[in-house]
Amino acid sequence: MSTGIYGNIRTSDVDINDIDIYYNYTPNRETENNNIIKIDDPTSLLSYNYLPDNDDNYIAGNENILEGLYNLKLPATIFNQLGFYTIFIKPKTLTTTIIDCSVLSSLPTVKGIVLDTNLLPENLRTNNALQGYKVEYVDINNGKKIRNLVRYVVTSNKVVPVNENVGNSSQRSTRYRFDDSGSLVFLQLTPSSSSNVKPNVLPYIGTPTQTIILSNSFFTPTSIEVEMVESNIETLTELVAGEKILDVDNGILTLYDKNREITRQFNEFEIKDDVNDVSLYTVRERRTNIDTTQTFNNITGDLV
Repeated sequence: MSTGIYGNIRTSDVDINDIDIYYNYTPNRETENNNIIKIDDPTSLLSYNYLPDNDDNYIAGNENILEGLYNLKLPATIFNQLGFYTIFIKPKTLTTTIIDCSVLSSLPTVKGIVLDTNLLPENLRTNNALQGYKVEYVDINNGKKIRNLVRYVVTSNKVVPVNENVGNSSQRSTRYRFDDSGSLVFLQLTPSSSSNVKPNVLPYIGTPTQTIILSNSFFTPTSIEVEMVESNIETLTELVAGEKILDVDNGILTLYDKNREITRQFNEFEIKDDVNDVSLYTVRERRTNIDTTQTFNNITGDLV
């Protein structure tokens, strides 16, 4: 009998344009490099995978994305140096400002923050487009992000402001009511209600004019280390067990790939004792100036 772990983790089908990609480069593990570079177009590195036509889940006319599986490309225009690249893939973030912190006119117990839709991307201006997004806050005193202070969007709906009397006719308060034609959006956050331990203390959800950072929660950020090397298993095998020709007269050792193309050349010679003419060392020196006459067919063709 065996014991297993059972559960469900939703595979991500996040839009590639909702992803931010950063990377840095170091030539070796001993060098520290804090120069982080952002990829302006994430589609230049990531692409979707799709279900095969004969899959039972394939539906004709649908996009049929295979959730959770993305292709990662490493274009030579970026990843062109030998060494280590660290690629950081995370949900896209955007910065905006809280217009107001208030309640709904019809539900005065529901407290939330109000944003201007004109300051949001086009795809986040519709009702509930921000549902599930993460909200982080920037300290109004020092301009730094407040660490470990996170709220999540429960609902996001377009609203318009409504002035209502509060207490008596001389006191007025701005509240909000749902209206799909409004240019503001009301975000209900969690947690936003008081606990049973301190019923009079409401959780912090921000203040008007405060800068906040919004990011989607569609997938878990991931970091990938890529080592760019001169040789792989195949080329190393060719170097060790591949075809070679030694030009004895000129002392040139030429190595070839599986297509018999020149990959490397070396000068081979001996260092002898000047007095006794005894060989002391055999030297193999890599050539930078390749002798292109040493092709496999040029040399072996004369022997056939």
